[in-house]
Amino acid sequence: MILYRITREKYAQDLSGRGGLLSAARWHDHVPVIYSSVNSSTAILEVLVHLQPEEIHNDLMIMSIVVPDDVISEELAIAELPAGWNNYPAPAILKQIGNAWLASKSALLLYIPSVIDPLAKNVLINPLHSDATQLKIGELQPFTFDKRLIKR
Repeated sequence: MILYRITREKYAQDLSGRGGLLSAARWHDHVPVIYSSVNSSTAILEVLVHLQPEEIHNDLMIMSIVVPDDVISEELAIAELPAGWNNYPAPAILKQIGNAWLASKSALLLYIPSVIDPLAKNVLINPLHSDATQLKIGELQPFTFDKRLIKR
């Protein structure tokens, strides 16, 4: 299977999850993690929703991550999530859920619903899981946001 991620060129070869140590987000709090999406359009929206036009870098890449089909994965369905899971800012309980999942190392992948489009899936990748060595960086393609998306 292929997962997608939008990242800066200097990080496009990095599957360490180091960025997760440096910042917190909806599903983690300063622990190694890689955020990805099942399709490239969701990955694009997940980055765009957090940026102001002046914050958009000119060295972005669409990174594909090749994942063997037989790796262990889990999924959090919307029905399993606490009320307000899609609020902004995110409820703190989501960081606890994500950190607990990452610490458990129970699976390489955790499928989660996108807040932007609950029918779409994002995927947390646990770089500390034993199967993380099976991940491969696939195609890397330069990416710029369509100007129509960044007009505000």
